[in-house]
Amino acid sequence: MHLGWRGCGLALVVGMAAGPALADDDGGPSIEPVIVTAQKRQQTADSVSMAITAASGETLRLRGIDAVSDLPRLVPGLTLQESNFASTSITLRGVGFFNSDLATPPAVSIYLDEAPLPYPAMSKLVAFDLARVEVLKGPQGTLFGQNATGGAVNYIAGKPGEVFEAGAEATYGRFNRARLSGYVAGPISDTLTGRIAVQGRWGEGWQKSISRPGDRLGRVRELQGRATVEWRPTDAVTSRLTATLTHDGSDSLAGQFHAAAPIVPALVIPGLLAFPVVAKPRAADWSARAVGADQPFPYASDTSFFQALWRTDYRLRSELTLTSLTAFTSLDLAYGQDPNGTPFNLNEVIDEDGVIASYFQELRLSGHKRRLTWLVGGNYAHDKVKDQPRQIFRDVDLSHMFEALDPLAYADLNQMTSRVRVDTAAVFGRLEYGLTDTLMVEGALRYNSDRRSFDSCVLAVTDHFARFWNFFRGRAAPPTRVGDCIVLDPANGLRPVQNVHSDLDQDSVSWRAGLSWSARPGLLAYANVSKGFKAGTVPVASVSAVPQYAPIRQESVVAYEAGVKASLLDRRVQLNSAAYYYDYRDKQLRGAVQDVAFGPLEALVSIPRSHVLGAEAQLVARPTEGLVLDAALTYGHTRIDRFEGFDATAVFGDQSGTPFPFSPPWQAVANVDYAFPLNDQLRGFAGGSLTYRSATYAGVGAPESFRIAAYALLDLRVGIERADGRLRAWAWGRNVTNEYYWTNVFLNANAVARFVGQPATYGVTLAARF
Repeated sequence: MHLGWRGCGLALVVGMAAGPALADDDGGPSIEPVIVTAQKRQQTADSVSMAITAASGETLRLRGIDAVSDLPRLVPGLTLQESNFASTSITLRGVGFFNSDLATPPAVSIYLDEAPLPYPAMSKLVAFDLARVEVLKGPQGTLFGQNATGGAVNYIAGKPGEVFEAGAEATYGRFNRARLSGYVAGPISDTLTGRIAVQGRWGEGWQKSISRPGDRLGRVRELQGRATVEWRPTDAVTSRLTATLTHDGSDSLAGQFHAAAPIVPALVIPGLLAFPVVAKPRAADWSARAVGADQPFPYASDTSFFQALWRTDYRLRSELTLTSLTAFTSLDLAYGQDPNGTPFNLNEVIDEDGVIASYFQELRLSGHKRRLTWLVGGNYAHDKVKDQPRQIFRDVDLSHMFEALDPLAYADLNQMTSRVRVDTAAVFGRLEYGLTDTLMVEGALRYNSDRRSFDSCVLAVTDHFARFWNFFRGRAAPPTRVGDCIVLDPANGLRPVQNVHSDLDQDSVSWRAGLSWSARPGLLAYANVSKGFKAGTVPVASVSAVPQYAPIRQESVVAYEAGVKASLLDRRVQLNSAAYYYDYRDKQLRGAVQDVAFGPLEALVSIPRSHVLGAEAQLVARPTEGLVLDAALTYGHTRIDRFEGFDATAVFGDQSGTPFPFSPPWQAVANVDYAFPLNDQLRGFAGGSLTYRSATYAGVGAPESFRIAAYALLDLRVGIERADGRLRAWAWGRNVTNEYYWTNVFLNANAVARFVGQPATYGVTLAARF
């Protein structure tokens, strides 16, 4: 795509917004406020003194936003990164945390009906049958807990109602992609209502092998289901039980080779240095067969997610409500992935036994009286995470160091084992007090106790690797055998250990204070300051020495924000703006270490001092009947103020003055929708969305090989529907200009590779409501 096209597209973007519902009244077309629960009570989004992007379920369906991976098309300032360990990380306003292991807590937390999904791998398939989504920007620690220094995403699932309703939707598109979904909801008895929703996706692979014509990767196989029962025995009690179950059998994403990165050039596998670099959206490559097994490489996932959520609200008096929220969430994960973009074995991953089990309980009391609104509560969470992925590196140059001494002594694969136990307890409170009819002060406080224990190791799982490791150790006693832990302890003469145990116990106090002024109905000015924390962790990696498992302590941020939300021209225009500054201590970012045995490895690094400075604006307008314009623009300046250590390529140096990874300075979303009558019974509609991201980097230190180029994506749609909205059909296209872009870069042993975005896709959708 030419820069002129990007410039024209960006010129359309004059603000930041997403999806308020539309309404007509006697004064003509207007924008109807969106109801959110950002402060654990119902409010309009434009009356809350923080930056929020909210979109209704109808908006999400029309724009084709039905997965966590689609959020960047809705929220400016939000980027999403796929890892080379089949997990996903979110960055919001330049604040995020990218790491590949299963048990690392995020910096932007995701919730389903206010219940936490504490680890990113749990969130992939929960975004279906939604009433709305709320994206809260800035630290949310006082109400939503730690691990929300960047913000929080709250998915609100569809709820049962007192009137029967049902719906179905079918989609077919490029690569034989099909999606079928439906729901039914309504009363079961005078006091009981229910809702059942299901969805399935199927499709063929979109990635093409460079070395094996006709071989494809990227097959989709997904099943999702949710059932809700709501009981209202009296006007004062509402109790709702929801069960969500999903299964993912889709292929993992393959990398696209970008450059060779040999460590010992004389030992590089033949063909790597001359392997072609093909900059096309569908070009990729991957290993066809698994090392040590006479079978195809297991790219298809076999991952199941389950959550049971029970919420009860008991209105003790008209102004006093007791709420209990209980959740059990589990994930059983299995997948295989080859991120290096070649047919060689350069750090593939096979994980057949990743397990997360999480229990959460929250109890809170909320009330209001005259000018005072308040909330107090506490919660407890207990998590267990077990993972033991295997890494395959048979063709890495360092693997061949000792073959001249023993042809059977080479590093083919190992297994990383990890067991994590987490206990978190918190008490919190919040109050708002109206000093006058237009001036309000707010304050919030949360104490959090976080107790984490880690047991980690790397195992020799083949005789070849055990022989290799014994040569690496200079044949020191005791010899390494198959099944032994290979991690060496410098404090004990570099003797191997059987397990590396770590404990990380940390407390934190998050707080928030703010002042807001409602100069008139529809005009809000606010300023607030808050402090939040993200939990510490222990890295899971193919390391060779005990110190590399040293825990990374919690990070903290003090955030300052001021903004204005204004409804103008009889609610035909909504204009929001905000400016913010984040002061970070011990920020956790994606860096690297230089391992003596395995070369450069991805690693967590703790940045002593860093900051973010930014501003955003939003504009939604309905100038005439049927025409809706909304647009979004975010600017963010991120900088590491002090850090001396390894960059993303494992080169040591002073990284001060470099930006955060995955933090493009400019991000924008623009959208237009137009609906028009065709006759008394039918109307047509057309629309388009433009998403823009400026250039950024995928690792600490901003090395050029980790650069993610700027890109713009254009989506279009056109359709027809009945005037009552019960039947609808439309055609759609995404990335219709076939923009070539990538969202992540990896150094995989001897190869630098990228994760490339999908090419142009298109299809048709039919929807009906009854």
